[in-house]
Amino acid sequence: MKRLRLAAACAAALALAAAARSDGATTNRERRFFSARAGVGLEGPPGWTLSVHTGYPTVLCLLVHPGGSRISLAVDAAVTARDAGALAAESRPGLAAQGIEVTAVSPSSFRGGVVLDARVPRRGQVLRQLYLVRAIEGAPPARQAIILTLTTTPADLPNASAALDWVIARLDLTPPVRPDEKHDHPDGGL
Repeated sequence: MKRLRLAAACAAALALAAAARSDGATTNRERRFFSARAGVGLEGPPGWTLSVHTGYPTVLCLLVHPGGSRISLAVDAAVTARDAGALAAESRPGLAAQGIEVTAVSPSSFRGGVVLDARVPRRGQVLRQLYLVRAIEGAPPARQAIILTLTTTPADLPNASAALDWVIARLDLTPPVRPDEKHDHPDGGL
């Protein structure tokens, strides 16, 4: 069941990559997203547009570049993987089922994460994903998966990778707000 959710999150990220572009945000505030419920926030680089209308429950937001590159943020609060390496390994069958060929998996210097590089030959695209797993409070204690997915063309990979690095450097991770906790602001936005 957990693998199906993870595969669904990866499929959602890929589907979002193929979706039509949206227009909109141009200011720094309009490029920021924060989910109190998930305890995860990000900031998009200049020139990228933020969309919170993803249509997928685990994909919280999407950053879109006018050239077609996309960065999605997926969060799942019910994972069994003990660490990012195990999470990346669990995702491989789901990626393969979608025709995505993993080309490299390497450790990330960001919070014990793992970076997975892949290509999607039938679409002429490449993916770079940052997998993170962190412990979250609760009864019983649980783990949360956070996956940032960059989808772009091979030609745009150098510039889009710099944008992904920008997002990773500004990734905001706080304790998630549990549904029974009261808070003064709604989920999403800044």
